[in-house]
Amino acid sequence: MSWKNIKLIFMREVRDQLRDRRTLFMITILPLFLYPMLGLGVVQMMLTFSEQQRVVVILNADELPNSPAFLNDDGIHPDWYENGKKDTARLRILAERTTDAVSTAAPDTLTSTADGPPDAPVAGPRRRGEKSDAELLAAAHSLYDQIQTLESKYPTKDKPEDDQESVDLQNLISARFGESGFQVLVVVPKGYRDAMKALQDQVKARSAGTESDPLPVQRVPAIAIVRNSADDKSNFAFARIQKAFSNWEDALRRYCFENASLPIALEHPAQLTYVEVAREEQVSASVWSKMFPALLVIMALTGAFYPAIDLGAGEKERGTMETLLISPARRVELVLGKFLTIMLFSISTAMLNLMSMGLTGQQMASGIGRGVADNVSLDFPGLAPLLWMVILLLPLSALFSSLCLALATFARSTKEGQYYLTPLLMVVMGLTMFCLSPAVEMTPLYSVIPVVNIALLLKGLLLNAPGSPDLAVYAIPVLISSIGYSMLALWWAIELYNSEDVLFREAEKFDLRLWFRQMLRTKDAVPAFPEAVFCFIMILMLQFVAMKYMTTDLNAPDPGSAMMRLIVVQQLAMIACPAVFMGMLLTTSLRATFRLRMPSLTAMAIGVGLAVTAHPLSMELSRFLVEHQVFPELPESARRVMGLMRTGERPTWLLLLVFAITPAICEELAFRGFILSGLARGGRLAIAVGISSVMFGIIHMIPQQAFNAALLGLVLGLLAIYSRSLFPAMAFHFCNNALATFYSSEAGTFKTDGVFFTRHADGQLGYAAPLLILCGFIGILMIVHMIKVVAKEQDQKRRGLIPAFRESDSLA
Repeated sequence: MSWKNIKLIFMREVRDQLRDRRTLFMITILPLFLYPMLGLGVVQMMLTFSEQQRVVVILNADELPNSPAFLNDDGIHPDWYENGKKDTARLRILAERTTDAVSTAAPDTLTSTADGPPDAPVAGPRRRGEKSDAELLAAAHSLYDQIQTLESKYPTKDKPEDDQESVDLQNLISARFGESGFQVLVVVPKGYRDAMKALQDQVKARSAGTESDPLPVQRVPAIAIVRNSADDKSNFAFARIQKAFSNWEDALRRYCFENASLPIALEHPAQLTYVEVAREEQVSASVWSKMFPALLVIMALTGAFYPAIDLGAGEKERGTMETLLISPARRVELVLGKFLTIMLFSISTAMLNLMSMGLTGQQMASGIGRGVADNVSLDFPGLAPLLWMVILLLPLSALFSSLCLALATFARSTKEGQYYLTPLLMVVMGLTMFCLSPAVEMTPLYSVIPVVNIALLLKGLLLNAPGSPDLAVYAIPVLISSIGYSMLALWWAIELYNSEDVLFREAEKFDLRLWFRQMLRTKDAVPAFPEAVFCFIMILMLQFVAMKYMTTDLNAPDPGSAMMRLIVVQQLAMIACPAVFMGMLLTTSLRATFRLRMPSLTAMAIGVGLAVTAHPLSMELSRFLVEHQVFPELPESARRVMGLMRTGERPTWLLLLVFAITPAICEELAFRGFILSGLARGGRLAIAVGISSVMFGIIHMIPQQAFNAALLGLVLGLLAIYSRSLFPAMAFHFCNNALATFYSSEAGTFKTDGVFFTRHADGQLGYAAPLLILCGFIGILMIVHMIKVVAKEQDQKRRGLIPAFRESDSLA
């Protein structure tokens, strides 16, 4: 491999991308100008909306107490707001008094209050469509009359939903409120001032000891505040009027206490004090920890995808792919040059977007703090989190760049390549939203999941809460796993460039009828790679359906028997049937597809021996991972189901039939039969075994079971390839599940001797260290033997000593 050729290709592709005005716009112009314009524009719109004056109508305003006064000549008294007249100016109060009502307001002008003097300043001529004060008051009275009618007919809150008259009246009230011209209606009940005065006098008399009779406390009627929570304007006005009434109520209570010579401390007897321990920079870090990981992931993906489409599918459409392929550079050098170009643009896009979004966020916080809220500021993260962000961006961009390059190479055209963005973006966004949940924190399991590991690690490093564990220890598994995933995706892109069929295939019109006919006419002995993947997707989707509809009532008389029946139905209908039907429909040889040939006695012995040696190791490994919190414990529902399976007087043959024989047959037909045959058709046996084992683990859903099944799937895949038969894998699967069944149901009958069995600290049965060492040694010997035999056979096929494909072993 020549790094000089890689550099030449890299510089060529970079120059081509920089000549493209669309690329420059997406990478530089868009983040540097769009975010500031959009962010500051949003802030300005929020400030404009919040500063707009809202109309509040107050009926019977003269019934409010004079001390302390809620209203003055200009509207609400400025003492009931923190910012005084600045906040009162945001509300236009139309107060109706029984003495002068609205007679002082000119019919064609809008006054700040309806009860002001005749020479009160006006806000200007009434705009078109706005109602006069008289019309607003009339609408307020009409609306409140309808509300009283509804409440008199249905005095309780629980109104019958099927009463058409009630529904019609509610709809009428909502429509009238929207057409009224005001945003909040305040109705002060008749006699409110006198009732409040009587209550104050009663409290004062009792405090002075002049009232000896235990008379009932004077009842004060409630002030009704009507709003429409579905209208943002009404919500803004309601929040402002509610704040004013709350402060006025505190002052009214304080005034009552002072007149009654009561201690002012009784106003708030609990004496609550709220102490904020977070520093300002920690609050800012909390905000950035929710913003930067999501932006880093999304922008790294979008920055890689569009250049990849141009460098992959775009080369095919422009007709320059052939010229590039006949150059002296090797295919791997072409891929690396393009990969480095895409990675450069991915990193640049992510960094520019983060920088622009960060600066815009600071400006937005400053604008909001000046206009809407107080003490709102965002300090940029420190140097260490920013450095970690750059470090984590490198493997993330490498992963997205290699994956997007592979997808773009696989696509026939740029249009088809763009269609691949939607599912990829949806998956990545789903993983990102999962990481933003406050309940999700970094664990050993999450540290090896792609995208999730980087987002969670960056989230924790940005937050850096005091007392939290040092997340830097997860940097090594995060970086190693991310680099590993990037290399796998890059290997896929290299394999696609080595395939002439993929590079030079053209876009074609999809005809379902012709495709179905061709599928039925053109058959091979074993399935193809896409058919194997489609079979897995079908099984996985059926598993999700089973989780929703095939559930057992745990309170039924015999839920264990019902669960057993569901397990058998699930194995037959949702795992075995899709594989068998696809094998019958898409292949010409069921014997080759499902490896239905008689194995040797050695292969059967190895299958049984591996099951016996692998079971203790897998059980103790699962327990170790759960104890060290690598995996969470089983959900309560899963533990109850497993307990139901172990209890009851059920014959041994029934337990073996449900938990050992049925999974051994059904799952092996699907995964070591149809799926492994399709994945291994290209001769990449190691990749086929690895992918099939991951698929086998995924369908088990629960994390610890999925991990355990994936490890055993590696052994099962190797065993199936070594023996060229499915029966040793079935024997392994049956023995392993049978041992697990007896281990769970008969754990209390085993005696601990320190050599074979032992007891853990919690009293649970476990396998002793000498037995684990012996099982590991024997298992490794058998696995090494199988690998040598398979490697030798593959070497003979490459040298032409034996046919490259035999129908009996389905190894193409």
